[in-house]
Amino acid sequence: MQAIDMIVVLYRRHPQDAETLMTLSQIDFAALGIDAEVHIWDNAREQPAPPPADFLRMPWRYCSSAANEPLSKVYNTLVRASSRPYVAIFDQDSRVDARFFRELIEAIETREADVYAPRIMHGDKTISPGCLKWIKGASLPGVTGKAMLPRNFTAMMSGMCMSRALLARLGPRPFDERLRLYGVDTRFCRDLSRLGARAWITGAQLGHDSALRSTTDPAAILQRQIWLWQSWLRVFDRNPLEMLAIRGYVLWKAWRVASAVRARSRFFHVVAEVFR
Repeated sequence: MQAIDMIVVLYRRHPQDAETLMTLSQIDFAALGIDAEVHIWDNAREQPAPPPADFLRMPWRYCSSAANEPLSKVYNTLVRASSRPYVAIFDQDSRVDARFFRELIEAIETREADVYAPRIMHGDKTISPGCLKWIKGASLPGVTGKAMLPRNFTAMMSGMCMSRALLARLGPRPFDERLRLYGVDTRFCRDLSRLGARAWITGAQLGHDSALRSTTDPAAILQRQIWLWQSWLRVFDRNPLEMLAIRGYVLWKAWRVASAVRARSRFFHVVAEVFR
């Protein structure tokens, strides 16, 4: 039997309304041979609102915070509070099923790796895993099925399962707490690469509704882009050349955004926000 701690972070969502928890509640983990416990973190919750005791079929723990804590800090806190040999992280909107976990268990038992990641889709497009070509993300067109991922891989955090041994190698804070939301997964993958960790893509698949891709309000899109660009300054800081390159890339991206809306005066406002 494999033992997995599952971390689910909610943001202004009742546990009973979170798709991840709703679909987890329908899975018989004992029948799959999985010893599972769910760690629920309810972020930006004024009053604690745990689910009913019988909502999930497996043990669960609930924590809430009135503050909107950074994802990196939440992950680190819950990793320290858990003890099983594997940790899987999910966002609140993932639809998982028994097949997802059968694929995961098969990979754990047959492939020697430190990280197991699903394929994540946005519509018909694979958006995770990908790879980094220096400071720029790229797709992995050659990886179409189950495979060992290249050392420069990147992957979204939802659905990712990692070994406790790997987390121990990364230290007491495996997730960079300078990052709040964006960039947490990319930095984590870069740290895995530095350690020479091995990552396997399983046969499982998740859908994902990306706010950067689906938001239509121009002001909201710009704000999210600013947060993303701010994260890049923390993700790419290993050497002076990398730091210089990412700053130049951010300036170019900001100039393109300002030019597209014919408001080049906003360029200076955006740059000031990114670098403040």
